[in-house]
Amino acid sequence: MNIVEEHREKCTQCGQCLSVCPRYDDLGLLDLLYGYLEGTSGIEPASLLRCLTCGLCADTCPDGLGIKMLISPARQKWVSEHGLTDRQTMADPDAENNIFKKIAEMDEIPAYKDSQGSVVYFPGCAGTYINKNMARATVALLEKVGVDYTVLSGLEYCCGAVSAGAGNPAPIMRKGQLNLNEVRKRGAKILLTTCPGCFKAFKEIYPRMFGELGFEVLQVSQYLERLIKEGKLSPESALKHRVFYHDPCHLTRGMGVYREARNVLENIPGTELANKTPENSACCGFGGGVRVNYPSESLSVASDRYRAAEKLDCDVIITNCGGCMQNLVEAGGDEQIKVFDLAEYLCLACGVKIEREDEKMLELVNRAYRLCISGYQEPDLP
Repeated sequence: MNIVEEHREKCTQCGQCLSVCPRYDDLGLLDLLYGYLEGTSGIEPASLLRCLTCGLCADTCPDGLGIKMLISPARQKWVSEHGLTDRQTMADPDAENNIFKKIAEMDEIPAYKDSQGSVVYFPGCAGTYINKNMARATVALLEKVGVDYTVLSGLEYCCGAVSAGAGNPAPIMRKGQLNLNEVRKRGAKILLTTCPGCFKAFKEIYPRMFGELGFEVLQVSQYLERLIKEGKLSPESALKHRVFYHDPCHLTRGMGVYREARNVLENIPGTELANKTPENSACCGFGGGVRVNYPSESLSVASDRYRAAEKLDCDVIITNCGGCMQNLVEAGGDEQIKVFDLAEYLCLACGVKIEREDEKMLELVNRAYRLCISGYQEPDLP
């Protein structure tokens, strides 16, 4: 049974998927996608590009179906028929319009420990070039604990997950085995990732494509929780905040990782966690290419996370993803609630302050979008 037959047979068109979706409101989309995937009708690109790929639809569906299940293969089909656009090559490490390459031309990129190490930290392109405070915070904690670590950063090691999600699987096929070879060469027992996309690539996609890894793959939240449980990392400074943990879609719904970050936060003196489960969690509006295709709408979705935090009387939002961090910071212009990365917040509790350059980050990334993407319009802030 192919994916269309399975979806059509199981779907009762109850509409629960649309009740949680921030982007679609017409069940007629299902018939459009069925027809397009079966080759009996065409489809407008906007019908494919509006999806955040957040997984809320599948999470809500009684049969685990949702719209994303059809959107992803439809995007791949569109690319095979029409070719790649500059919005789909912007994360390809070998493309001339790669946004990270452009940022590297405009800004100094941090250099990290590059050697052998039993823990190989993979900050990903976002942590290396855009949300540098996330990578700096993680490295600071590794230094504090005295871990035998090394950092595998830079565009040459791009995992390829973002391009694959946009319908361009070529980078993940080109880079995957090379990345695995380099990780093994450095003597890794643990591969540590920040970005949920990198985590999925190493944890799920690479083993399917290239076989057994030979090392453990952990997301930063999982490793930090382990260090705290083992008594190797002890938050000492009280941070008196009521915290809203924003669940990254591709980490929580995509990979089932959500408890570890909460455990870390609950171990920080003075910190009160308001949302102890991912129930009612929602997307920040960044994913699925929505940030570059519909920038103003993307930030409008992000602003809803501030309202959710306000309802719970929180003064801080913690997240655990570079895309979420970027969108929340950009949407937060006049907001009173502060946004921190999980590792960055834990650094503060351990007496380490990480430099923030939010205005510079947003200026650089929007300039890179303008230079790399035709017709890009900067968003109207919420």
